[in-house]
Amino acid sequence: MKNKIIIVSGLPRSGTSLMMQILQAAGIPLLTDDSRPADKNNPKGYFEFEPVKRIERDASWLAQAKGKAVKVISHLLMYLPPDFNYFVLFMNRDLDEIIASQNKMLFNLNKSLGRLPYDRLREKYAVHLNQIHHWLALQPNILFEDIYFPGLIRNPKNELTKVWCALKPDVPIERVLPVIQPDLYRTKK
Repeated sequence: MKNKIIIVSGLPRSGTSLMMQILQAAGIPLLTDDSRPADKNNPKGYFEFEPVKRIERDASWLAQAKGKAVKVISHLLMYLPPDFNYFVLFMNRDLDEIIASQNKMLFNLNKSLGRLPYDRLREKYAVHLNQIHHWLALQPNILFEDIYFPGLIRNPKNELTKVWCALKPDVPIERVLPVIQPDLYRTKK
């Protein structure tokens, strides 16, 4: 994976930060900064890299991501330039849980919950996920693996086996299991 860029992606609140923690515990270098510190919504941190937000205009930072993992929300995946090879770990979670978790986080941050009605937002997310999975499957420079967040919490070895088969870290799966804290899975259907 030295020449590949590992992308951790999904909708916001789908488990991307947890996957970044797992990769870090597995000894995989991360490309992050301290632009968004831990808070009560993500007490272990967000593991973000601020330049990702500007990838549509400037992707020059990707050169420093080779052999590392970086978090890129699903809405920005289509801006990945074709001149790199990527392995995407795509985090999946029930859309009702994602929306509830997003609303709870926004409420905790005293931010607006948005203008879209719940059903319309859910439909929009479902369409987006179908489109992005279709797009990923057509990219010759992208391999991807779907990871189911509730499965990662309930039966982590099953979900992590997919990651370990692809990335082949030197650390055994058992060593990263303490990173997964089921008590932080607070918004459930």
